[in-house]
Amino acid sequence: MSMEHERLDERCEGKLREALGKPLPGESVELLDRIGEGDRLRAHHGLVAIVGADGRTSYRYIGAIDREEMEDRLAAQWLEEGWLRQRAKRRRMGAEALSIPKHLG
Repeated sequence: MSMEHERLDERCEGKLREALGKPLPGESVELLDRIGEGDRLRAHHGLVAIVGADGRTSYRYIGAIDREEMEDRLAAQWLEEGWLRQRAKRRRMGAEALSIPKHLG
């Protein structure tokens, strides 16, 4: 949980927006700013994404997550990290943007 709190602090500081960088073809600065600001505000309120077994995303207060939900929290985190890696790869290739994960859009 201490790692989750550290990540929450980074998100409060706008780390996701920083990681998004410049828009890819098919994106706008405004879109990336909106994604980053939404993530920053959720983090400020202590909310983290949870992806359930049915694929639906919800947000929970970090202090209310139990051990069983940590697996669902990790699923949301893996989706986000994979999406960010794919964005970086597409940037190098000059390719169009991917669709935005539901919990970020």
